[in-house]
Amino acid sequence: MKTVYPTKVSATLVLIISLIMGCILVPYAIKSLWVPFTIILILHFLLLFMLANIKYVITESQLIIDQSLGKWGKEVIDISTIKSIEPTHTILSAPASSLDRLRISYNKYDDIIISPRRKEEFIRQLQSINPQIVFKEKQ
Repeated sequence: MKTVYPTKVSATLVLIISLIMGCILVPYAIKSLWVPFTIILILHFLLLFMLANIKYVITESQLIIDQSLGKWGKEVIDISTIKSIEPTHTILSAPASSLDRLRISYNKYDDIIISPRRKEEFIRQLQSINPQIVFKEKQ
């Protein structure tokens, strides 16, 4: 059995990315440089598409982070190696489309930051597979 949790998409994050891309695009528009303007605009929409299509898949023993990039955009974590989960609002780059995020600590020193919709259900499902996972509440 596998359960798919789509990423939570934050309007704030989309706005920040769009503002940054807009600042990059304006000089090209002012100078009527339409080829680089079009290329950057296409890349902007491609980035937004990729952000909206991130998903997290829980199988019987694995957490798969699928970033919609084919075989290059998948990270597989053995659920038995997950130590803890804690809420975070870090702005660090991550396979997360919202600033309402979870930091998952696994193996000895590894962390990954994600933003699934239905966070509570997601955490409960991981803990049902590995009851050793500690959920650290926000202080």
